[in-house]
Amino acid sequence: MTDPSGDNDRPAVSYDPPPTAEPAPYAPENYDPPAGDSTVTEPPKPEPEPVAPAPELPPGSFETPAAHIPGTPYAAPGQPVYQQPYPPVYAQPYGGGPAPYVQPPYVPGPPRGQDNALAIGALVCSILGFCSGITAIAGLIMGHVALGKTNRGEGGGRGVATAAVIIGYVVIALWFGFFTTLIVLGANGQLD
Repeated sequence: MTDPSGDNDRPAVSYDPPPTAEPAPYAPENYDPPAGDSTVTEPPKPEPEPVAPAPELPPGSFETPAAHIPGTPYAAPGQPVYQQPYPPVYAQPYGGGPAPYVQPPYVPGPPRGQDNALAIGALVCSILGFCSGITAIAGLIMGHVALGKTNRGEGGGRGVATAAVIIGYVVIALWFGFFTTLIVLGANGQLD
């Protein structure tokens, strides 16, 4: 068992770390391949096929990346590689230039989905419900009818109808809370 004080666990000789120095540069070791193994044979390397030199350019012309059309580099084995002839060099006629830009005709896209007028009316009534609670009830009813029409595909404006229904419910809840507070305060005599 060891001594709990830890004095007997320490070595008697102190440890001095070696001095720091620059590490030696890495030099890979020479690799000696294993002795010849009779079971492993390397396949013979094929000799590269000679490639025909490029034909001379016609007098007065020079090679540009767009003017040189190379042949296919993947010919069948044993077949010569053919190159396509150079395209003829055409000069621009006097006074000629690039063709003028012609704007393509306007093609209208598919028609945008029309918002349902009932959904818009429901949103207006729901917002006006903040001032008078009666229009919020009308906006809520109209919003549900407009949502039904959009679900049947009779019109667009699903987002507007949804907003009208949500605002209608919020306004009705606020008015209900307001009148409930008035009734409770009136019953307790706090409105005197």
